[in-house]
Amino acid sequence: MGTMTVPASMEYLDKVMAEVEEALMKAGCGEDEKRLIEISVEELFTNIASYAYGGSRGQVWLQWEIRDLEEPVREAVFCFQDEGAPYDPFARKDPDLTKPIEERPVGGLGIYMTKRFMDRVEYRYKQGRNVTTVSKVFAPVCG
Repeated sequence: MGTMTVPASMEYLDKVMAEVEEALMKAGCGEDEKRLIEISVEELFTNIASYAYGGSRGQVWLQWEIRDLEEPVREAVFCFQDEGAPYDPFARKDPDLTKPIEERPVGGLGIYMTKRFMDRVEYRYKQGRNVTTVSKVFAPVCG
C-alpha cells in the first residue's frame, strides 16, 4: 500500500502522477490499463485541487493498493480524501454526447471518462471528509 499527502494544488499533480505511474509499473500493469487509470487519477486530483476548498488551502490524502485477486489478476485501488465541501463527483448526470459540442454544458467529461474507464467508482462523506475511491482490474504484463 502506498500513501501520500500533498497540498490540494495543481503544482503537486506531477508528484502524484509519478507515484501512481511507479506503483502501476511495479505491479506489471499493461500500458492500456495504466493509461486509463492515470487519466482517472489525474481527473480526480485536478477536481479536488481546483474546486474542493473554494480557493482556500487544503490537503489531499491519497492511498493506493494493488490487490491480488485470482491468479494472475490484480486490482489497482486509489482512494482520495479531502476536507472540502461535501461533493459527490459521480452524482452529476452524464453528458449527452449525441448533442453537438457547442450545445453541451462545460465540464463533466473528465468524470464521465473516469466512470467509463474504471471498474468501480465510489463516493462517500465520512468524518468530515470526501472519500472518493476508484479501482481497475488488470492482468499483469510480463516484461
